[in-house]
Amino acid sequence: MKRALLVLTAVLLSVGVAYAAEDVRNTKHNLSSTGSLSPYLTTTTDEVCVFCHTPHFASIAEAPLWNRTEPTGPYNMYSSATIDMTIAGSPQGVSLACLSCHDGTVAFDSLVNEPGSGLDTIGTWSWNNNGNIMTSSTSPSAMIGTDLTNDHPISITYDTTKDPQFRAPVNNRIAVNGTNVTLPLYGSNKDQVECGSCHNPHEKDVATFLRVANTGSQLCLACHIK
Repeated sequence: MKRALLVLTAVLLSVGVAYAAEDVRNTKHNLSSTGSLSPYLTTTTDEVCVFCHTPHFASIAEAPLWNRTEPTGPYNMYSSATIDMTIAGSPQGVSLACLSCHDGTVAFDSLVNEPGSGLDTIGTWSWNNNGNIMTSSTSPSAMIGTDLTNDHPISITYDTTKDPQFRAPVNNRIAVNGTNVTLPLYGSNKDQVECGSCHNPHEKDVATFLRVANTGSQLCLACHIK
């Protein structure tokens, strides 16, 4: 019994380490009045999660309980001529969720349900640039745009049988060597590389919301055998 308790304690501690940095309130993704990222803040609501999630009547196409208007593109995807794996014709799932802010075509306050009851008419939102993400010095890399040809490929089927220079996943996740972090794969078959494979939007401590710091290129080398 004592041994079982020790094992359980170790498991719980390991989970705590893996998720200890999740604190969206203290990230740039806090666009509420309690956030710190000027000039994207609004003074209208102190609700933090509402700009991405809603508990009722949500969109379910991109991410859990998604509360944003779906972007329509069209997108130019990474060229399949430079990689052996299959790339979808347009962004899928969680990547499309990320692009609903980061492609710059959808305003931050374009929500399925507003803060509060969800039925209220919101007052003046204090956004710059009409509430769309900008390419200013405040956040030079946040604006992805709709041309994805010069970005890491997303919505790509991770298939190591097509390229032996990639590490095989275990239980639909890819381990980052030397850490307790694993990178998730998405889609109905859990084999799609999406934005969320490398980025955690709730991550507080690691730059650019990476799931693990790319020290010594450890994030890159989790997938790529180089």
